[in-house]
Amino acid sequence: MTFIQNPEQKKRMELAEEILQDLFKDFERLVIKYEARLDSPEWDIICFYIRTKLTKKKQKFDEWYSFWSKNRKTIKFENFSYIVPFSYLNFCCSDESSKHFFNILDYFKKKKIPLSWNTFLQIFFDYRSKIMPKFNTKEFEVFQVILKEQTMSNNELLDKIKMDSSNLSKYKRKLRERQLIYTGLSLNYSVLNLAIYGIVYNVPLSSKIDFFKELPDSSFLHSIYTSYSNSQSVMINYITPDNNQVKNDLQKLCDIINERNEIVSSNIFKFEMNSRLKSFNFANYDYRYGKWDLPYYKIASALDWEELSDSKNLPIIVPEFKENQEHVLNLHKTGIEILNHMLMKNEMSINAIKNDFGISEKEARKQVENLQKHQYFRSKINPNYVFGLSNLVLFLSKDPSEQLTIHKQLSIFPELYSQKYVNETDQGLHFIVRIPTEMIFDCMSLFNMFFKKDVKEMFVINQMYSRRWKLPTERYETVFQEWKYNSNDILGDRE
Repeated sequence: MTFIQNPEQKKRMELAEEILQDLFKDFERLVIKYEARLDSPEWDIICFYIRTKLTKKKQKFDEWYSFWSKNRKTIKFENFSYIVPFSYLNFCCSDESSKHFFNILDYFKKKKIPLSWNTFLQIFFDYRSKIMPKFNTKEFEVFQVILKEQTMSNNELLDKIKMDSSNLSKYKRKLRERQLIYTGLSLNYSVLNLAIYGIVYNVPLSSKIDFFKELPDSSFLHSIYTSYSNSQSVMINYITPDNNQVKNDLQKLCDIINERNEIVSSNIFKFEMNSRLKSFNFANYDYRYGKWDLPYYKIASALDWEELSDSKNLPIIVPEFKENQEHVLNLHKTGIEILNHMLMKNEMSINAIKNDFGISEKEARKQVENLQKHQYFRSKINPNYVFGLSNLVLFLSKDPSEQLTIHKQLSIFPELYSQKYVNETDQGLHFIVRIPTEMIFDCMSLFNMFFKKDVKEMFVINQMYSRRWKLPTERYETVFQEWKYNSNDILGDRE
């Protein structure tokens, strides 16, 4: 590899050989063929290809994940962010995606044209926005039943689908390999005495405000959503201890940012977590050709509640957790650390808990069963973040008692999440609606016509910036079993 001059790349190649072993020759061959410099577009494409070869080897997959992401920085491109390896997680058809990108490398190599980051990112985000997976009939049937029943258990699924156990296992395996579904965890923040707040800012497009610099570093900052349409909308999400001081500090932070910058409007919302509903509806997805059959008239008619009320099979999934007003937070150090361990790995694995905490399998099961018994978490199954969908955030100043009614009206869309909110001036409903991208602006116009003055906020999410959020275990006081908090956690040194 005479083209490699960087000593750091030589070290990384040696590390790659330790991880990949027999697969290293394939990796090395591609690095040489495409003269892939460390952390170049060529390097990332090859790393992605190797990742597709490790999907059945979880430990190697995780090691490669860490190898690829080491010391990488986010690259901004227009309204998007390229984050390795997170930006590649949407590629459910990994072999097809690898082939697509290698064809691009071959083209530039043949033409002897350097592949610049600007050109590559333009190609990358255009390709990612158009991923529309295809299914065969049985595969799609299993896909829909898994989403509806929220289980991967053969025993539970066989009651809902006409298929023998071996075929069901085969189709589940295919869905996993193609990464069309993923299993994860939902934490019950309510029983953890944590609250979720969203702050929405609307600023002129001409504004140069950088919210990443404006916001003090905080263990409780969860994510930032950005949008660009007629104005720039930014939604900042915090998961914090549930007390009045936090609410007051968030208002202070909001006032400080408003004073320092050109802000059109701002709103602080507190979400009622026990009200959360979600639904999936892929009935209008043409699985054979990979496209949506959801014309405007279907959506308009769905908003007519009288017509929709006749439906017998609405795809509503009940609240994630049952309300438990009598529960008192009661977690010792090991319990909170195991909960955080599962959140970070996004799975509940007895074997991983046993190994990482150095405890017996019996003790690991006992700990997990106790967490489940008190509803600290539950497993969830979601479709992969593809299917040519965009995220629309909608806040409605509607009576919270109308949540189920309006959720059913909007459940014609592929994915829908709703919950109640309260703020200083009113209470209402918050929705995240996943809509086929080509219909997004028509739907915004339709919502404005249908909900009229009840639309409090509405914007399309262009980018979601989120670290791999973890529980702030260092702020949990095990003696008093409560979260420690002071104003600097939100305000930094600005108070």
